[in-house]
Amino acid sequence: MTTFLSVVASELFLRLWFPLYASPYQPDDVVLVRLVPGARKVFTRFAINGGQRIISQINSQGFRGEELRPADHLRRVIVYGDSNVQAEFSELGDTFPKQLEKRLEPRLGVPVEVVNAGVVGYGPDQVSMRLPGELAWLKPALVVVVVFADNDFGDLIRNRIYSLNARGDLELNRYQLAPEMRARLQRASHPRGLARLQLARYAYRLWQLIRVRRIGQSSSGEEGSLSHYIDDSLARSQSDFRDYMVDTGVHIAADPFEDPYDADIAVHPDWPSSRYKAALMEKVLLRLRDTVAVRSVPLVLVILPAAIDACDHYELQVNSREYPQYDRTRLSALVEQIAARNGILHLNLWDAFHANGVCYYFHGGDDHWNDAGQAKAAQLLSDLIVRGGLLAEPRPP
Repeated sequence: MTTFLSVVASELFLRLWFPLYASPYQPDDVVLVRLVPGARKVFTRFAINGGQRIISQINSQGFRGEELRPADHLRRVIVYGDSNVQAEFSELGDTFPKQLEKRLEPRLGVPVEVVNAGVVGYGPDQVSMRLPGELAWLKPALVVVVVFADNDFGDLIRNRIYSLNARGDLELNRYQLAPEMRARLQRASHPRGLARLQLARYAYRLWQLIRVRRIGQSSSGEEGSLSHYIDDSLARSQSDFRDYMVDTGVHIAADPFEDPYDADIAVHPDWPSSRYKAALMEKVLLRLRDTVAVRSVPLVLVILPAAIDACDHYELQVNSREYPQYDRTRLSALVEQIAARNGILHLNLWDAFHANGVCYYFHGGDDHWNDAGQAKAAQLLSDLIVRGGLLAEPRPP
């Protein structure tokens, strides 16, 4: 009885004060992964980044933040992107979409709602699959797509959603999430039995930490280290590309959350994988442009550079002597060139994020933009929106 009561008391204590929530990421047949409506997520920053414990809330429509307001008499903006947009590492008020909203409302003098449609691991291809239905449903006045010029080129290969045919045109593949990944996501997002208990979740979390530590201790300390990050990213890019090119029938997306740096484009721009990924990115961005054009909705691409490229003294650096073709501007500039030649309005954050030696990113292995970086981007985008009159007139609901 004493043991039973102790277990019950421990479970209640954890539920009330230190809950571990079920995963907010569930499998999806169209976009591979979606957020679970009503879910919560706890994120604890590394000590070097402040160590704060942040709880993010997913609303009933599947977006991070508060419930959506009625569309009448407000100007709605949808911001799509990956983990940088969902921003589970920041308090809601510090996220890029919310900071954009706070800047636009006083400048326009009308209610503005910025919808956070970011999802961890997303690439522009997944955005393109969501966009038609959500344009009809949410009726936005403006669509913003944040392209992370760190791994979004590679996302198009790993997700397996699209490919280029012999003429270079975009084709929709037959694709699906790997069955084992789908089952894992389903179990984590909708736990059953003992997995619903906080004690069970803490035990599993402890086992993960022990396992990671053991793997780290058993390795030589070289593979996967910062000094080998570019080599590892190059190897992964080539492995992903080989698997992608030989894939026939149903294309299998193994892990939609793995996002290594696009080192092949950064250091070997003439490699077949680099050229193919650039061509595929162009076609996907054209798909986005044409989708919003059908409904006469303006589109803005926000180009977010990689921390490894933008910061002068970041933990990760590319050795230019070892890789003489490396150009720290290439990944961001490539997206900008695609947007410019196809008439897509864009904001390249490279200059702002590289100026004055300021690093707008977290550290210690977390290479997302920090709160200051999100604020800087929101300021620059709000300037572009107001200056261009992109929200000058409300769209009918």
